[in-house]
Amino acid sequence: MKKQGLLLAFIVALFTAACSKKEAVIDTNPPKDTTKVSNVVTVTGDIATNTTWKADKIYLLKGFVYVTNGATLTIEPGTLIKGEKSSKAALTITRGAKIMAVGTADKPIVFTSQFDAGARSNGDWGGIILLGKAPVNQGDNVPIEGGLDAKGDAAKYIQYGGTDVNDNSGTLKYVRIEYAGIPFSPDNEINGLTFGGVGKGTTIDYVEVYRSGDDAFEWFGGTVQCKHLIAMGSLDDDFDTDFGFAGKIQFGLSQRFKTIADISGSNSFESDNDGSGSDKTPQTSVVFSNMTLLGPYTKADETNVNANYQHGAQIRRNSAISCFNSIFSGYAEGIYIDDSKVTTPASTSTNYTAGRLVFKNNLILGSNKKGNEVKGENKTLFEAKLRADNVFDATKYADLAINSPFKFSSDFANAGTPDFTVKAGSIAATGALYTDAKLTDAFFEKVDYKGAFGSTDWTAGWANFDPQTMPYTTPGAVKK
Repeated sequence: MKKQGLLLAFIVALFTAACSKKEAVIDTNPPKDTTKVSNVVTVTGDIATNTTWKADKIYLLKGFVYVTNGATLTIEPGTLIKGEKSSKAALTITRGAKIMAVGTADKPIVFTSQFDAGARSNGDWGGIILLGKAPVNQGDNVPIEGGLDAKGDAAKYIQYGGTDVNDNSGTLKYVRIEYAGIPFSPDNEINGLTFGGVGKGTTIDYVEVYRSGDDAFEWFGGTVQCKHLIAMGSLDDDFDTDFGFAGKIQFGLSQRFKTIADISGSNSFESDNDGSGSDKTPQTSVVFSNMTLLGPYTKADETNVNANYQHGAQIRRNSAISCFNSIFSGYAEGIYIDDSKVTTPASTSTNYTAGRLVFKNNLILGSNKKGNEVKGENKTLFEAKLRADNVFDATKYADLAINSPFKFSSDFANAGTPDFTVKAGSIAATGALYTDAKLTDAFFEKVDYKGAFGSTDWTAGWANFDPQTMPYTTPGAVKK
């Protein structure tokens, strides 16, 4: 009996390990890919010279693909690129190289799963990684997370950082990244779109990350400025900022599906200065404005919400990010200014009281399930001002201000086509302010509305909220 008990314990341990946080699991009987082989160009290894991918072919990434040696990868509008799951395919643009992926609203560029319609899921391939030479608070030669192969030359293949705030890694415009975010090993994952020390000479505009198996977007240092970002159905965080990221973001949307969240705890915003909460500089100080961040709760009596959902925003570890003119709705917890892990006591909340961290003119709706829509170890230092500078209403949800926010992909219940434009006459239709010194930069468009949308739907044409139904078997066929 003792031997049987030990055997049973061993089996249980194996099963538990197999279910731990984002363990790398490759399906031995994967879904089918019925794309005609004649249409497919397989891409492996290094792209070391200027290269163009054309819309009359489908490209299949196998393994870690690197653009190196200062080369430029140009991708035509309407091009379809797939990633192989078994080899954990990912595309990395190394320091000094560029990607010019410039689609159009009618012909977006699509990176997606290799599998057939109906069989796709988060983590079907790696994702896109941009590495640049802009400042990072961990040094000038920092290895990117995700388990990439350094191939004996880490500086060439996987490191990022430097001193060039205007560094240019190219352009991503009208681009969709679907079903990415594969785990290389436990706690070592590739996000949908990862930025490492990317400079503000880079253009990021109209980019959707759909169902990433980790974060949708993550920035490690750098100064890049981004507009019109979409994070749909992420597993972990939507917008994650670390290592001294000092860029600017305007017009961003996230929508969560209530049944899927990460065991590490899923937030819309997660921000650190670094993993230890140190005082290293440059400090994480990105400025967000006009974000629409929709959590898993659509109503007060919502059921079957994954217990791993956490905050609309968790600002921690001495981060000094700022957010203005935005809508947070439907999270279990609201805004957490977190001093639980910092080198200097209370440094995150001190960032707020000193004006380095500004959170102003936002709507925080339906985010008080645990009685802490304002949360913090030292919240007596900031709660009164935080409430005075923003609107908190735990009884209302996103449909107070948005036309149809609660339609979802066919992957989930209540399928349909959402409309994220602002409701005329609602609390979000007017009242945006740009008087704070952090918003005077010409980068920020001075619109009247709060959240990511006015009456115009900038997702129209190029974005796809239900790519599970797309065939993706014909070159150039990237829209319904």
